[in-house]
Amino acid sequence: MKFNFLNLAIIPASLFSTFVFANEVEELEEPIVVIGSRIPIPASQITSTVTIIDEEELLARGDEFVADALRRVPSLAVNRSGPAGALTQIRLRGSEANQVLVFIDGMEASDPFSGSFGFSAATSSGITKIEVLRGEQSALWGTDAIGGVINILTEPMGQGDQLKARIEAGSLDSYSGSAYVSSVKGERKIWLQASGLQTAGYDVSGNSGERDGFNQRQVFAGADLPLNQNWKLQFRARTQNATSEFDTDTDFDGRLNDTDSQLDNELTMARLAIKGESFDGAWLNEIYLSSLSSRTISGNSTSNGQRTRLGGQTSAIWENSKVSHRLTAVLEGRFETYQNYGGAGALQNQKQQANSYALAGDYMANSGSLTVSLSARHEFNDLFEDTNALRAGFAWGFEQIGGKLLGSAGQGVKNPGFFELYGFFPAFFVGNPNLQAETSTGYELGWQQNFAKGTASITLFTAELNNEIYTDFGAFPATARNRTFASTRQGVELAGELQLTSSIFASGSMSFLSAEENNIPEIRRPDFLASLSVFWQDPGESWQLSLGVDHNGSMGDTDFGSFQPVTLAAYTLIRAKASRKVGDNFSIYLRGENLGNANYQEVFGYASQGRALYGGLVAQF
Repeated sequence: MKFNFLNLAIIPASLFSTFVFANEVEELEEPIVVIGSRIPIPASQITSTVTIIDEEELLARGDEFVADALRRVPSLAVNRSGPAGALTQIRLRGSEANQVLVFIDGMEASDPFSGSFGFSAATSSGITKIEVLRGEQSALWGTDAIGGVINILTEPMGQGDQLKARIEAGSLDSYSGSAYVSSVKGERKIWLQASGLQTAGYDVSGNSGERDGFNQRQVFAGADLPLNQNWKLQFRARTQNATSEFDTDTDFDGRLNDTDSQLDNELTMARLAIKGESFDGAWLNEIYLSSLSSRTISGNSTSNGQRTRLGGQTSAIWENSKVSHRLTAVLEGRFETYQNYGGAGALQNQKQQANSYALAGDYMANSGSLTVSLSARHEFNDLFEDTNALRAGFAWGFEQIGGKLLGSAGQGVKNPGFFELYGFFPAFFVGNPNLQAETSTGYELGWQQNFAKGTASITLFTAELNNEIYTDFGAFPATARNRTFASTRQGVELAGELQLTSSIFASGSMSFLSAEENNIPEIRRPDFLASLSVFWQDPGESWQLSLGVDHNGSMGDTDFGSFQPVTLAAYTLIRAKASRKVGDNFSIYLRGENLGNANYQEVFGYASQGRALYGGLVAQF
C-alpha cells in the first residue's frame, strides 16, 4: 500500500490547528522524563517524541499486561500468539520485535538468549510509570534501540508511607493478587511488591480442545539510600517465574494441533548504583553494575542467558551568555553468555559468549525556548565489526501560542544475536560469524500544542534499515545473512489529550504506517492504528469509570502451511472498568476485556480471546 504521508498529514494537522488556536493557552505542569537524555530532563527539552503513561491511567484502564497498556502509544502494534502468557511481540514504528530496547528500573530487560524482551509475562502490577521514546536512539542507549526505547518504573512517585493490596478473580478461571509497600521520606525510598497471576486460558489452536493456561509469580524491590548530603546508593532487584501452556504443529501442515506443550521461564535481575553530585549540582556522577539471568525450559531443551553491564557516566552542567549546557560522557561494558542444552549428546549443545565496550557522549544546550541535542556512541565488539551511532535534534518552544516544534535525525543499531551468530541445530541451521549489525537511520518532524483543556501533536517520520538479518532457507543447512537492499518505514502519528469537563478526561491516538522490504509490505505491521481512552470520576471521587477502544488495521502475515501470504482482518478491542470506593481504604471494581467479543487473529493460526469479565478488591493505606 503506497500513499503520500505529507499530503495525508495536511487534513488532521489543519483540524488540530483550528481546534487548538481557538482556545486560550494554559500552562500545564511539566513532567520529567528519565530516558529523554542520559540524565532526567523536563519534557519540554526532549528532542524526540515521547509518550508517558502514569500509574493513575494504568489503574483506570485496568490493563493486566504491559503490552495491552502500550496499545495507546502511536505506531505501536501488538502481536500475541494466543492467550495470556503466549508469545507477545511489539513492533514500534514498523521495527522488528527485537529492535525495541526495554528497561525496567534502569535494568536492560531483554533476554540475552532470544534477544528480545518477554512481554508475554510482563504484567502491569506495581508499575508507577511507563515512558516510550520513539525513533532511533542507539546513540543514547546502545544496541536494540531502532524502533525506540521503553522505560518501565516501579518506584513510588510521592512522599510518605503506603500499603496497597489487590485480589481479583474472573473469566477463564483466572486469579491474581498483589501486595505493594513503600516508604518515602525526602531522598530515601524503599519499596517492595509480590504478585501472582493464574489463568486456565483457552484452546489456542481453536479446535475446542484442551485449554492452554498460564501462571506467573514475581517479586521486585528497590531502595534509594542517602549516604551523605551529596551521594546516595540505589538498589533494584526483580525475580520472576512463569509457566505457559501452548499447542504445536505436530504433523507439519502449518496448523496447530492440541498438545500438552509447556514453556517455563525464570528471570532474575538486579542493579546497584552509586550516584552523587558536586558544586551545587553542577557535576553529576554515577557508577553502576547490573546483572540479568534467564532460563527457559521447553521439553528436553534448556536455554540460559546471562548479561552483566558495568559502567559509569559523568555530567557537567554550566551556563554562559544565557545558555545552559549539559555534557555527559559514558563508558560501559556489556558481557553476555549463552548456553543451549538439548540433552546428553544433542547437536545443539553449546556455550558461547559475546563482549562489547562503549564510549558515548551526550550534549544538550538550552537557551530559553530553544533546545539542541547531540549524541554519539562507538561500540567495540569482539565478534563482529565495531558500530557507530549518531543523533541530533532540536526542540523549539513558542510560549505565546503554547506550541513546540521538534525534529531529529538518529541512528539505531541491532547487534547479531545468539542464533544468528552460532546457529541452533547444526544439521538444519548454522550460524554466520561474518554478520554485520543491523543499522537504521531515521528522521522525524513534529508539532506539539498545549491549549486550555489539553494537548495535541502530529509527527511525521521516515527511516531506512540496512544490513537486515534474515534466514536463508535456500542454502543447506539454512543460515543467517545480511540483506543487500534496504527496508523502508514511514508514517504519521497523531495524539491528543482533552479535559472535556471537570470529571471527564479523554486521550487518543492515530497512526498511519507504510513498512516495506524490497517494495513488499512487511508482515504484522498494520497500516492503521487508533486508540481512545475516556475516564470519568464523580465529584465526590467515589466512582470511577473508564472506556478503552483499541483498533488494529488489517495486516499481512504468512500461512506456514502453504508459505503463502495472507491478510489478517482489522479488529477493534473494547475494554472498560468501573470502580467504587468503600470507606476510606477500600474499593471494589469490575473490568471487562474484548467486550465486543471480536473474533480476530494477531498471528495467523492462533485463536483470540473472547469476552472476559473480572472483579476485584483493592485496599490502600
